[in-house]
Amino acid sequence: VGTKRRCLRRSRGAHADTDDLYDFVFAVAREENSGLLDKNSTTEGEDAPSWTGSSSGSPCVGHAGCKKRGCVCLRAARRFRSVSTLELFSIPLTAEMCRTLSNLLSSWVSLENLVLSYNGLGANISCLLCGLRALSRQPGCRLHLLRLSDVFSPMPCLELVCRLLSSLPQLRTLSISIDLRYQLEGSGPEGNPGCTEVEIPECCLEQLEIRFPREPLYTTLLLPVLRASKSLQQLSLDSATLPCSQELGLLLEALRECNPNLKKLSFHDVNLAEHQKEVLLLLQDPVLQEVTFSFCRLFESSTTEFLSEMIDTVKRNSCLKSLRLPGNRLGNHRLVALADIFSEDSSSSLCQLDVSSNCIKPDGLLEFTKKLEGHIQQRGGQIQFTHLRLFQNWLDQDAETAQEALRRLKAVCSVVNDSWESSQALADYISVM
Repeated sequence: VGTKRRCLRRSRGAHADTDDLYDFVFAVAREENSGLLDKNSTTEGEDAPSWTGSSSGSPCVGHAGCKKRGCVCLRAARRFRSVSTLELFSIPLTAEMCRTLSNLLSSWVSLENLVLSYNGLGANISCLLCGLRALSRQPGCRLHLLRLSDVFSPMPCLELVCRLLSSLPQLRTLSISIDLRYQLEGSGPEGNPGCTEVEIPECCLEQLEIRFPREPLYTTLLLPVLRASKSLQQLSLDSATLPCSQELGLLLEALRECNPNLKKLSFHDVNLAEHQKEVLLLLQDPVLQEVTFSFCRLFESSTTEFLSEMIDTVKRNSCLKSLRLPGNRLGNHRLVALADIFSEDSSSSLCQLDVSSNCIKPDGLLEFTKKLEGHIQQRGGQIQFTHLRLFQNWLDQDAETAQEALRRLKAVCSVVNDSWESSQALADYISVM
């Protein structure tokens, strides 16, 4: 990556091989490959434009993660403006590299997809935001997907989301994933969230994914994003904590008010054990087509009444097409009860059911299968159920019974499972205790 933008302007209309640019920008890896760099430098000669650093020699990132100092000559610079996707995985970006990248981004109008994964941006994210903000003001800007993953963020997750959307209102997909919790030095664990201070114009966002580093999910801080995203169709919230019992209810109310077109809602690793009422309200939504509660401890302290109410709610909802419940401690008896979703008196249009990682044993699966077959027979063979996911259950405990259950299930729907060994999983668990 060079820093002299005159090289880009000079070569904009020329023709060259795009493979060089792919090697230069996209296939950046950690391993050194100086041979390729030398080849590029020697075969181009003086006929090709040069991407050079500052007079003191700036770091460049070439194929295979080259971080040598000096000049890199590339035919690919001539085709720079035609590139639509930039993906950088596990490439440490220094402050100088971020400034260079920001300069490139500021006028990279052909860029449609930007993926930055574990680049150690830290406070340098502000530099990139400047470049992205400048890009969004370009008449021909096409950027519609941004995925950002890192260990740390210099600000709380929701503030980062707000700042990105305020800079890039034309985004259709935004995914933020942060591993470790933000904390200002010398402050309390909450830091100083500034999301409400950022004005977000109405945007084109359709899909929003946020993986929190165990930060509290405050609906008031998410509200500016939801209000600006009238076209939002998919929302995924991962590893957030709910600071109070009313928070989930406030979130669902905000979604109904601000995002009437929401079709898919996903919670992963969010403790919903004490939010049964809100879960039932969510399953009643007449617009949602796909709901995911993944490792949300739904049945950790639930009663038999909750399970019955949940089944009845799904039976009455003709809009819901997919229900994903992996990692919620269903066990055999709750799985068998779920078969009643497809009973003769059901109005459900459920097509897909995911019960992966739910401690299901072969005898429970066989009983579920028999009950499902009975319901199908009562309905004259008319059923919309087409897909069942069974990953990481205890089906290895009785191979013969498991095979019979799977054989009969596959006559009814498509079954996706694996050969997971429950004994090995227990051994792994004990080994890290």
